[in-house]
Amino acid sequence: MTENRFDDMLPEDLRKVSKIHFTPVPVAQEAALWLTEDGQKRVLDVGAGVGKFCVAGATVSDSFFYGIEYRPSLVKMARDIIEVLGLTNALVEERNILDFDFSTFDAFYMYNPFYENIVYTKRLNNEVPLADSLFRAYVRHTALQLNERPPGTRLVSYHGDNLEIPMAYEMVKSSRKGLLKFWIKKQ
Repeated sequence: MTENRFDDMLPEDLRKVSKIHFTPVPVAQEAALWLTEDGQKRVLDVGAGVGKFCVAGATVSDSFFYGIEYRPSLVKMARDIIEVLGLTNALVEERNILDFDFSTFDAFYMYNPFYENIVYTKRLNNEVPLADSLFRAYVRHTALQLNERPPGTRLVSYHGDNLEIPMAYEMVKSSRKGLLKFWIKKQ
């Protein structure tokens, strides 16, 4: 999977914002390998958008990449791309993070999933409400869910301030000028 091949499957309006809102394919592939290198089989992408991370991950690993996204139009686009590519180890579903349980996943990926709620100028579209209070609720829920995971749980973050990552997670390596960070839960 290449960046151009993926972006060519997007409509023009999403192609224009792909570099801002969706993980670049090489970054996604690197993150997916970090998350699955010790046999992790179920990876959750929080805020999957058009499924770029899930698709890229599914092309470099036999693990299952499951994305949750709140915007119906992006979920449909992700599902269409997954179907066109014939991937059987990727799925994106329409879900609100506040109603989602992380307990069946081994590893997690986050590309600054709640940022739009505090920087409205980076808004992707008008399908979902945005608010500072939602940002705080999403970060709190995600941190609580991640904190409940067992020691050894893997997490990769791309960009962001990492407020949703509990202190029990230790950053063990980074790349992409420190923008891509690999975390493991220690306690």
